[in-house]
Amino acid sequence: MLTTALTRPLTTAAVSLTATCSLLTADAHSATGADRCPGAMEVPDTPAKVEQAADAVVCLVNAERASRGLKTLKRDSELAKAARGHSRDMIKRNYFDHTSPGGKTVGDRVRDAGYGEPGDGWRVGENLGWGTGQRAAPNALVDEWLNSAGHKKNMLNSAFRELGVGVVGGAPNKGDELPGATYTLNLGVIR
Repeated sequence: MLTTALTRPLTTAAVSLTATCSLLTADAHSATGADRCPGAMEVPDTPAKVEQAADAVVCLVNAERASRGLKTLKRDSELAKAARGHSRDMIKRNYFDHTSPGGKTVGDRVRDAGYGEPGDGWRVGENLGWGTGQRAAPNALVDEWLNSAGHKKNMLNSAFRELGVGVVGGAPNKGDELPGATYTLNLGVIR
């Protein structure tokens, strides 16, 4: 019999700022490179593991892209700053959405973090996810994203050149007693 920790759903959402936005939930899939990415299967329940989880997401996303003949993405500090801030805000204010209760979108957040200038022709995408227990491990989140059409499309979009990951310990669901983590993956390109 599965425990509630193993049956508790992992929650994910994807958005791409081009012409439309979408909010999706996902099922499981197996991430390429989970065995080669340090920390990919560890629950980020300490500050050191939170940093390692962000590194693991970068590794997993790039392993998946490389396995499909796509260019790997470079880390971008502004995209990461926006991602960390959004994950932190979702936990603090107990919501899970691409638009904050105050109306800020991924475009607002990355611009506020210094990514691109008006008129640069930049494009961004965002994947969100959170989980508790083992479902908070980076490979679980990336697996969920790979099994969702919207998330997968963002991660494998050949136009994107950079990424930033924000992992914060805790979940936007205040009632859960298991260790959890909230993830924001920002992808972008400045033309």
